[in-house]
Amino acid sequence: MEKLRAVKMAAKRGAKRFLTTLMVCLALMLMNDLCYADNAEVLPKGKSAIFIEGKFYFPVDERYGPDGDEEDVAVDFNSNLDSRIFPLPPGASLGRSVVFFEYDFTIIELNYAYGITDQLSFGIKIPYWDVANNVDAALDTTNATIGKNPLAPGGFAPIGTPGTQPLTATDIQKLLVRNYGIEPIESWSRRGISDIEGMLRYQYYKSDNWRLAATAGIRFPTGREDDPDSLVDYPFGTGAWAGLFRVHSDYIGTKNLMLSGTLKYDLYLPDHKVMRIPDDVNQPLTPNQEKVERDIGDFFELELSGTYEFFRGMSFFLTYKFGYKWRDDISGSMGFAYDVAEAETNAKEHVYIVGFQYSTVSSYLAKEFPIPIVGFIGYRNRFAGENLLKSDYIDVGLTVYF
Repeated sequence: MEKLRAVKMAAKRGAKRFLTTLMVCLALMLMNDLCYADNAEVLPKGKSAIFIEGKFYFPVDERYGPDGDEEDVAVDFNSNLDSRIFPLPPGASLGRSVVFFEYDFTIIELNYAYGITDQLSFGIKIPYWDVANNVDAALDTTNATIGKNPLAPGGFAPIGTPGTQPLTATDIQKLLVRNYGIEPIESWSRRGISDIEGMLRYQYYKSDNWRLAATAGIRFPTGREDDPDSLVDYPFGTGAWAGLFRVHSDYIGTKNLMLSGTLKYDLYLPDHKVMRIPDDVNQPLTPNQEKVERDIGDFFELELSGTYEFFRGMSFFLTYKFGYKWRDDISGSMGFAYDVAEAETNAKEHVYIVGFQYSTVSSYLAKEFPIPIVGFIGYRNRFAGENLLKSDYIDVGLTVYF
């Protein structure tokens, strides 16, 4: 019942957020050429652009598992509380944990670009994250065999012993804190700057039909990292430096149509991080903690997009992305199961984005509009993947050139 109630509340919040976001997006479009998708465009020398993008997620409570199957985000936290979790006799149980996670994300990205020459542009992206994890943690004692008894040695006794009562969810929280040194499993929220990116893009070829460019940059580890003492938090960043490489190609030889393709590669540098190293990938509770050597798996992405202008300044766009992340490499000196920590750190995703874009650039060049701006509204959906959240969101963006 609790889970059903949480799902209903999530649906209501999602509907309210969708309507609010849609109204804001339509207002932006009525008020108002960085295209939505990545491409080979560069700015003219001495010109600047500010691009603000808002990603308004629908509530997230599912993920794609290692086999690509959909499962609850908190699936690993729902288990029998037996001798694998607490020091109990074989076959004894305190009950079964019933945990439900629901993430809420809002991401605002501020981008600035400047044309150093007519072929070389500089850009910086500063993402701001607002994240909440709405947690419902309960205890099902239907099949519990051990309960609390203040008169028994250690305070526990078999169910049925006079004076013995089943444990509560609060009792289990206290045991987890005492045995594992973790923070309570409860609702959590944070906001702050994520990993900042700096880029240089060079357009090395341009003709009537084609634009070709290459981008290189750095991702700085400015975002909040994962807390090893929290099972409910969500990191804003990786904590590692990364080199960013992009190759772009645009076909512009057909009137009103632009086709773009981009290959992306993120190369992460090795670092050191304090981590908990469990003995089982599906059992996150462990007292094993160590500062390990870590090399995050590199990330590859293919992005394909098409933009068609069906009315002056108004375009429809469709984008597909395939992303793949290699497995992390983790090593240490304390003899823990580092291969378990590496398991399920690889990832794969399939994403589509569809939407509309409105531009005043052509009207500005014709001296019919005072400011060159581009606004868009889109819907993004990660429709398949492995070891990633199953998520979708409304995307809103506005670019101003000056």
